[in-house]
Amino acid sequence: MWRVTLKGVVAHRLRYALTALAVLLGVAFIAGTFVLTDTMNNAFNGLYTQIYQGTAAVVRATQPFTPPTNFSNQRQLIDSSLATTVQKVPGVRAVALDTGGYAQIVGKDGKTLGTVGNGAPTLGFGWTDVTALNPFRLVPGGQPPRGPGQVVIDKHSADVGGFTVGDTVRVLTKQGPGTYTITGIVTFGSADNLLGATIAGFDPVTAARLLGQPGKTNAIDVEAAPGVSAATLVTRIQDAIRTPGIEVVSGASVTAEGEQAVHQDLSIISDFLLAFGLIALFVGAFVIFNTFAMVVAQRQRELALLRAVGASRRQVLATVLGESAIIGLLASAAGVLAGLGLAVVLRKGLAGLGVSLPGSGIVVSPRTVLLGLLAGTLVTAVSAIVPARRAATIPPVAALQDAAAEPRQPSRRRSARRLIVGALGVVILSIGLFGHTGHGVQLVGIGAAAVFIGVAVLGTFAVRPVCRVLGVPLARSGTAGTLGERSATRNPSRTSATAAGLMVGVAMVSMITIMVSSLKASADSTINSALRADFVVATGTQAGGSGGLSPSLERSLAALPQVSDVAGIRSGVVKLFGTVTPVVAADPAKAAQLVDMGVTQGDLATMTPAGIGVSTQAASSRHLHLGSTVAVTYPATGTKDYTVQVIYSVRDVAGDYILPLAAAQANFPSSLDIAIMVKLAPGVTANAARPAINRVLAGYPNATLQDQAQYKASQTQQYNTLLNLMFALLALAVLIALIGIANTLALSIYERTRELGLLRAVGATRGQLRSMVRAEALVISAFGALEGLVLGALFGWAIVDAMRSPLGVTQLVFPVPQLLIVAVIAALAGLVAAIAPSSRAAKLNILQAVTTE
Repeated sequence: MWRVTLKGVVAHRLRYALTALAVLLGVAFIAGTFVLTDTMNNAFNGLYTQIYQGTAAVVRATQPFTPPTNFSNQRQLIDSSLATTVQKVPGVRAVALDTGGYAQIVGKDGKTLGTVGNGAPTLGFGWTDVTALNPFRLVPGGQPPRGPGQVVIDKHSADVGGFTVGDTVRVLTKQGPGTYTITGIVTFGSADNLLGATIAGFDPVTAARLLGQPGKTNAIDVEAAPGVSAATLVTRIQDAIRTPGIEVVSGASVTAEGEQAVHQDLSIISDFLLAFGLIALFVGAFVIFNTFAMVVAQRQRELALLRAVGASRRQVLATVLGESAIIGLLASAAGVLAGLGLAVVLRKGLAGLGVSLPGSGIVVSPRTVLLGLLAGTLVTAVSAIVPARRAATIPPVAALQDAAAEPRQPSRRRSARRLIVGALGVVILSIGLFGHTGHGVQLVGIGAAAVFIGVAVLGTFAVRPVCRVLGVPLARSGTAGTLGERSATRNPSRTSATAAGLMVGVAMVSMITIMVSSLKASADSTINSALRADFVVATGTQAGGSGGLSPSLERSLAALPQVSDVAGIRSGVVKLFGTVTPVVAADPAKAAQLVDMGVTQGDLATMTPAGIGVSTQAASSRHLHLGSTVAVTYPATGTKDYTVQVIYSVRDVAGDYILPLAAAQANFPSSLDIAIMVKLAPGVTANAARPAINRVLAGYPNATLQDQAQYKASQTQQYNTLLNLMFALLALAVLIALIGIANTLALSIYERTRELGLLRAVGATRGQLRSMVRAEALVISAFGALEGLVLGALFGWAIVDAMRSPLGVTQLVFPVPQLLIVAVIAALAGLVAAIAPSSRAAKLNILQAVTTE
């Protein structure tokens, strides 16, 4: 039977070709994701090891918790004078102050290099002459910075900005913009860049003034004397210091922390891309199922002959499953190879978004190969189980009958079972969306898959009535249109299974369109109702991010006669009620004039430095009221208690909590503003004030002046970028669905060769046959698009409703024109899928076709 299985694959290789292509594409996406993340992980692992290989110990402040990675310092600064104490510890060869903070390089065109909003860090550091403790390496021809007017920059920024040694460059820090002479170009270890970071290095004294505080440093790095182990040195330094709030860790620990932080960042990319790869494979499962169902039906006589010559049902079952496993294995192997090329494409795509990666070779781990082969083979084999079981039930007597199509309607028992699967999917989906299990994403994925399977089965009963309505315009176009519509409805099971893949793709696109449209509408509504400021000076930095604007800019804007009120917005990462979350802070009196937060209790303008504002949602869920105590834990300064003095309803502005500016100044590591709101003096128009404000902003290239309309447009653009990215990733699933339609039509033409030949014999032209096949494809794709549109609308409604509480989404929007465009494009795409099958149908030889068995 093994030889029969192999010969079956070879004999029917053309029928399985498109199925294999669908598996190949899905596996390629998964394998490409693994290759990309493994390559990046490998590059950074080697990079951190190389950077800290000479660091035996690190002296730094303790942290109550570890905040998410954003490449900005989240620890309390320590006294630089501790370096003298550490230097005297036996076994210490050298020490170096590790000073760092925000610094952003300005290009020759006046625009900042790097984009803070996309997560690429903008780093400044203090130079050290201790080679073993310096993570940077000077490119030949450069010199270290030696005075307040000198700087070194990273090679990637130098290449992008066209800078060379001796050029002058502007650098933004928390002290404001400054102009410096480039004395050297540096690499980060052996790499030109770190995730697209811009890096500027100053002499230690200048670095402390610009990036931190004079007399303070982020950490003290220590090199061990020959023969002294890191563990021994850590213990000796701990005994020598014994200062509360100070810890000593090994360089290996810092290396592990850095690697883990990068792995966490990369896992977000990996999980995001893998989700779309799994969607593509799920769509491919429908293609596989439909292909094997049709091939089994077309091979009815062949399989019955196997039974007649002694093959058991189990052997026939094993033969069909064996064919599916071989096809899945071969397609998966090709998909893994294709994934290597896709990884290169994905890497270039990240570079285009500003996230450049250290140069290194492609890493293909055994896990990638194994998971790629396993995923594709299992999906193919599992999808073929039902057709294989159907093949096993073919009786030997069927060898004397003409081949027939697979059952056109599922049995009631089978339909009831799959209806239960769909209903169970709805329950799981609801738990994932509205429950608090901690596994919401996984439950949503499982529930959605079950719902799709249930709808695909139940869609069988809707095929004939719905497709007849969809086919009315085609029937009016002529006989070919009528025949195409009837061909689509002659086998409802096949049509429903064929349309299922497109249904999934359209449902996902529709759901995301509704979700993003609702987010945009909610943001617009909040800006319209809550924002009282005439201008917003934005940077693109998200709450909890690492970049921002110098506080000096707020003071300069407040000094303008055209301006009446100015409020800077700061952000940091804290732990509240056991959850790490970003929060914002502002001067309460100023913020009250510029933002309407829908205060329901208390007065924002009179909130004291010991107060905190909470949203009505947080107050309800945490049982808070005016006068309640809230413990806020900062990564730098520990836990501080605040009193609830304000309760507000508009969460889109500040989230669930807002702190007074005094709290940020005392506890946030960064003193940068992520945005500044500006209200004009009475009688001053926006057009009159804009030139004066722009003159102040001329020294801050990372600042963008936006009026309310421009601010709304910038928020909308962020959502549009997200929407376009998701559409691009979903394109693979839609492509696989179209491959499924083309495959079904191709196999259907093979099955109906005699029928098509007879049509030609009685006078049908080649053009009419082409039109008939295209009409059939159009009806099938329109049916799938309609199913997807309905499901996408339901999913979109459910997700938006689930986002009301955690994200404060207030608007549910069904963008009807966009959804109709999606459905029409998907339906018309069926015509593209029908090009090759319709051409083949039109080219059939009449005499050979009518004599085909």
